[in-house]
Amino acid sequence: MNTARNTGGQLVHRSLLGINNFIILSSSAIITGILSYFIHRYRGRGTHLIYQEVIAVITLFLYLFAVFLPILKSYRGYLLPLNLALSYLWLTSLIFSSQDYSGRRCYYNSPPLVNHCGLKHTVQAFNIIGFTMLFLNTIIEALMWASHRGTKLFGNGVATEKNAPLNSTTGAGVPTTIDGNGVGRSAV
Repeated sequence: MNTARNTGGQLVHRSLLGINNFIILSSSAIITGILSYFIHRYRGRGTHLIYQEVIAVITLFLYLFAVFLPILKSYRGYLLPLNLALSYLWLTSLIFSSQDYSGRRCYYNSPPLVNHCGLKHTVQAFNIIGFTMLFLNTIIEALMWASHRGTKLFGNGVATEKNAPLNSTTGAGVPTTIDGNGVGRSAV
């Protein structure tokens, strides 16, 4: 693998992760603010409203730290399971907000009989943005993790002196090709 191209790919992945993490942080902060206003001001709190608030607050807390992870050189996409789990939770939150706020149901749901449909639609919009960015983060983190694992385990297919296996016929340090099963064979 060409290290210059690999470094460029890592730079693109890290940049996209940083931007996505910031957008996720912003979306969860906006949703937390609006839903906290509804919970504080009105009595009619449904389970959908509480669920969305909990997911937004958890995401806000986690992404206060995750927004800085792509800066670290040692970061290799270790938040893949977290992004995958949060994307499903945000998908559920998006479904709940769509059920409650789409169409003419806005006035009657979460909190009921409150005519703040603009704020409710804002929650729905930022649920879409948050879910989309978490889904994209899952893909980018998988690419980062796979490229790290690929370069760590297999390299470019040809072992160099640094990681060449000892070969009795060619001696140590002679490049050998690594088969898919991990057996080294002479490249010459």
